[in-house]
Amino acid sequence: MDKLIVPVYLNQRMVFDLIAMLQGGISTVTAVTQTSSETSTSQQEISAGFRVSEVISTLFKVDISGAIADSTAQVAGTTASEERIHTPASLFYQLRTLLVERGHLTSLEETPPNPGDFIEFEGALERNPIVETIDSMAAMVGIATEFEDKPQRKRSNSKNLASENEKLHGQIQSFSNRLKEGGTIDLIARDVFLKKFSAVITVESGYLNDASMSDLVDGQFRVLGKVTKCIKDESESINLLRKTALSKMPQSILTGFTGVLNSLGDEQGFDVPRSERIVKGPAVQILPISIFA
Repeated sequence: MDKLIVPVYLNQRMVFDLIAMLQGGISTVTAVTQTSSETSTSQQEISAGFRVSEVISTLFKVDISGAIADSTAQVAGTTASEERIHTPASLFYQLRTLLVERGHLTSLEETPPNPGDFIEFEGALERNPIVETIDSMAAMVGIATEFEDKPQRKRSNSKNLASENEKLHGQIQSFSNRLKEGGTIDLIARDVFLKKFSAVITVESGYLNDASMSDLVDGQFRVLGKVTKCIKDESESINLLRKTALSKMPQSILTGFTGVLNSLGDEQGFDVPRSERIVKGPAVQILPISIFA
């Protein structure tokens, strides 16, 4: 808990709200006062003593003396005052500490989480595979459009080809935007709880450091968030298309749709993830507060 953290996703609204709940309000400015002083001391001592008789001194081994000390001190002091402003990341660092100290962070070592629990876990993250595939297709068609032979576009066939590619790129991009409606994207972490649970993490695009999420690829990250759904066996699943109109379509059409996407990798040789519409249990759905390294 003492390690410094670097967030790649931070829901600032949640951080502010939770800090205010735990501390009865929130302060983003801390006043710090420092005082330094220099002291010079001069001391004078006047002493007087007398000896007891040799006979008595051999018995008691004492020397009786008195001393009067006169001390004078001069103090020069300097007081400096400054204000330190918290950043969203430093407030999250405080929030994480408070959640641990007050027992709000559930341990996942022995028992699976329940809806409403605050949890923290570590794992490798991947994007929604359908969104990943569609975005890859849009990028490839966009590159193909850019590398078309522009001087030859005066020919009718080339012009038609260019317009078809541009039209296809626009259609794929529009479809990709529909998959991200509401400004949220699903991330998936495999085998994170008890080495058998999967986690579906719904992030808000506006709180990502990088909207393309390139900094989340090929790395281990920690996720702190609140559980909103828990599936403890394979009889249920979490639908990755639940936020889109596609979730209302017949299963046969959806199966054919994902089959077409999977054929890009299986038959055409494109390096795209296998598209899946659902994440089977055991699995949890998480509303993340932060993803950090």
